[in-house]
Amino acid sequence: MKKNTKSEILWTLGIAVFFVIFLSPLIIALSGSLREVKDSTSYLNLFHSFSLESYGVAFGKMNYFRALGNSILVTGISVLILVIFCAMAGYAIARLKGMLGGFFQIFFLAGMIVSAQMSIIPMYRIVNALHMGNTIAAPIALYVTSALPFSIFLYTNFIKSGVPYVLEEAARIDGAGTVYTFVRIVAPLTKPALTSIVITQGVPIWNDFFFGMLFLSAPEKKTLPLTMLNFIGDMENATQWNMLFAACFLSAIPILIIYMFLQRYFVSGLTVGAVKG
Repeated sequence: MKKNTKSEILWTLGIAVFFVIFLSPLIIALSGSLREVKDSTSYLNLFHSFSLESYGVAFGKMNYFRALGNSILVTGISVLILVIFCAMAGYAIARLKGMLGGFFQIFFLAGMIVSAQMSIIPMYRIVNALHMGNTIAAPIALYVTSALPFSIFLYTNFIKSGVPYVLEEAARIDGAGTVYTFVRIVAPLTKPALTSIVITQGVPIWNDFFFGMLFLSAPEKKTLPLTMLNFIGDMENATQWNMLFAACFLSAIPILIIYMFLQRYFVSGLTVGAVKG
């Protein structure tokens, strides 16, 4: 009993320490965002004042609604294309029999090993050769290709473990074709996996700074993360930390709202899709 009590205490303390370490930057940023723009008091002096001035100034300098529209457009198109392609490929791989199905699954799985940043130089040359620079088509194409391997892996495993093949056999006996079976029978049953893909891949796309910085230089095409550059200083001007913190929270609000409504599907999609078929 004593051993169990000690282990529980140590486990609780470990979780508490991790919780404090994990939340400390967030708390400091929140405290800094709730200060006046010119308040340079130590950021360890938490919540010593309350002002929404930094949020108001950041909102204007970000041109928030235009940047929000760009983020929604880029993320929405990327996720839509990703879901369509990974669903079709995942369904085909899951139902292929023999070595061919295993080969394609390993083939796409290998894509998870190579990060997009490792191949950025050839990607950049291809984008310039296709005259796609400074258009939303460039980051969208890179987002989709980078997210496909994991999405196909998750969707394939979900179908193998969560969609009984007898349902498809029954549909074919009734005269349904492959496309009809997939759209009307399989796709509705895979909503948790699709929602999980939307969240796990949509959030990194929404928050991405790297590809956007490379391919979206025009101010009118910048997404929310790129507007953070408006508050970062240089050799002559100091970084405007209070407004930068406020801009970070303003950028996170839309995706947090979406997650609140989809978290149930997110959890179920990850747990079921992780089961080996």
